[in-house]
Formats: sequence, C-alpha cells, structure tokens
Amino acid sequence: MARTITLRLPDEVYEMVRRYAESDAQSMNAWIESLVDGEDMRRRCAAHEEWLVSRPEHVRRAEAWADGNLDELAGR
Repeated sequence: MARTITLRLPDEVYEMVRRYAESDAQSMNAWIESLVDGEDMRRRCAAHEEWLVSRPEHVRRAEAWADGNLDELAGR
C-alpha cells in the first residue's frame, strides 16, 4: 500500500523543485520520487559495498565463480 508523505518546503525550495521538474517535463511529484529513488539506490549500494568490504572471502568466491562462468562462455 502506498504511503503519502507531505513535504513542507520554503517558497525558494518549492520554486527550485518546480523549475527542475518543468525542465525535465515531469510533475513535481514524479521528479521528487525519482530523486528519492536515486538516493535510496545510492544508500543500498553503499551498504552493499560495506558488506562486501567486511567479507573478502565472499568476494573471492564470487569472483572465482564469475571467472569460471566467463571461461565456460569463452569455450562455447
């Protein structure tokens, strides 16, 4: 179920968001949603990187598996 969040923006920020949305030919809601989606992806990627850095043995295993797949594809 979708949640509705109300943002209260100062007039200057509201006008800035409106201009950006108009320049991208989007509604303000769609523009803000894409901005939030981008930030969400950035945070997920950062968390994934942190997880990988703390588990080098998993990274080595994944790289070996990927190398094996590439070798198999090259042999076809």
